[in-house]
Amino acid sequence: MKILLTFFCITILSTQCVSNKLDKQSNNDNRKVAMIYKYYTRGFYREHHVQQNKVKTFLDYAKIKFTTREVVPIDWAKALDLLNKIDFKEFENLEAPSNDRHTDKIQHGELTIKINTSTFRSRSFDHGNPPDQIKALVTHLLYMSEGDAIQK
Repeated sequence: MKILLTFFCITILSTQCVSNKLDKQSNNDNRKVAMIYKYYTRGFYREHHVQQNKVKTFLDYAKIKFTTREVVPIDWAKALDLLNKIDFKEFENLEAPSNDRHTDKIQHGELTIKINTSTFRSRSFDHGNPPDQIKALVTHLLYMSEGDAIQK
């Protein structure tokens, strides 16, 4: 009887674990994600909206001129993988490693992440020198938006 009860409990627990895993995976598949990276200074503005199917790049402050690009599924998967490595509790408090943007030596950079109804904004940092925690994601988003020219 004890063996039967033990077997029954193990079966119930393992079934529960599998269903939790499937729920988490389906939530990841159904979430709506948009990553927005912008960099600007006086007289210059770029804003990249990266979504699952396309990248839309605004070329001016008024957001009248823009270009669009298709997203390669492998690039989107890598972007999501890099996104999952970010700690969103610390995201909005990340410190910039340098401050050249305050003297107009370089453009300001900002990363915004929208997941369903939640929005996470980074502090301003020097374009090309983001905080280490988001550097890989920013580099990949620029690669997806602007092409091979900036990928090292």
